[in-house]
Amino acid sequence: MVSGHTKTLSVLVLTEDSGADAYDTVRALVKEMLKLLVPAVWTHRIDFKPLEDERARLAMRGTTWQSTNPLDEPARRLLIRSIITEILKPNGFVLYHIDGDVPWSQRKSSANVREFLARMIPPIEAGVRSQLPAEAETRMKRLRLLVPFYSIEAWLYQHTREATRLCSEEGCGRCHSQLTDWEKNRASLDEVTQPKETTLCLKDKHNARLASSGFPARDVYEAEASFARTVDGLLECDELTAALERTCATSGTRSP
Repeated sequence: MVSGHTKTLSVLVLTEDSGADAYDTVRALVKEMLKLLVPAVWTHRIDFKPLEDERARLAMRGTTWQSTNPLDEPARRLLIRSIITEILKPNGFVLYHIDGDVPWSQRKSSANVREFLARMIPPIEAGVRSQLPAEAETRMKRLRLLVPFYSIEAWLYQHTREATRLCSEEGCGRCHSQLTDWEKNRASLDEVTQPKETTLCLKDKHNARLASSGFPARDVYEAEASFARTVDGLLECDELTAALERTCATSGTRSP
């Protein structure tokens, strides 16, 4: 039996965004993704957490983890060590958000993704392999990338109902037509270069609110663009799915 307060897994949520609400935004999106993986998941039994070390947090920004400046290397190594530590835990996982920085149709040319795979994955894998050589391949699957194309606003603006309300009540009132067009063709948002610059008032001011309050995760997934590929990528980690299923296991049954 799993008690209501027992945390069955921990998820370190990382984001390259540096805004004050960046962590809350990505955490809210992660919760919606996990519900798609295991609809009965009890997210209150997941220990979501940000990176605590301030120096390592600085390294999450693309300008630092991609940097070849020796002055940035200590922070980058702290970040790498934090990721290794988490995925070495019995039930630890790391979900890391970086932007694709190109439209979805050009995803294979994403320098941001290419740099992450080249600069971050090898030292992380080496660290894991040094501790658990027989389990290294499986443990590395616990590090999953969350990659919106062009940027995270391509996911957030999918919450068109809330975005329209925010535009009407707190913004310019002139973004409705654009939001309606995106709702009719959700995949088109992934083709917008710098989406936050295409709205007159939303920008990135309401990201955390757009990520919650009824985010239409199923509709966005069915658009079959970057959000769907990210969710499908999470499914590649069998240990994550199993851990999520344990959150709703109580006396051998699942939550209703």
